[in-house]
Amino acid sequence: MKVILFSLTAVLCLTGVSCTPTQKSAGTGAAAGAILGTIIADGDDHKKGALIGAAAGGAAGAAIGRNREKKRDYYY
Repeated sequence: MKVILFSLTAVLCLTGVSCTPTQKSAGTGAAAGAILGTIIADGDDHKKGALIGAAAGGAAGAAIGRNREKKRDYYY
């Protein structure tokens, strides 16, 4: 459990290195979703919760980042 949380924290810290806003948001969302999925999962299903949370968080983060990019690049 500690190894998973440490790995996810490291990924969360490195998500912003040379990425577009959409990619940053997707990475951050995936890492946050994986952490929350691991915490919320019942019993021994922590890996399954992390995978589901990462997928949902990544999709939500990408959508938010894409929306921010469209607003920012409106006049370009």
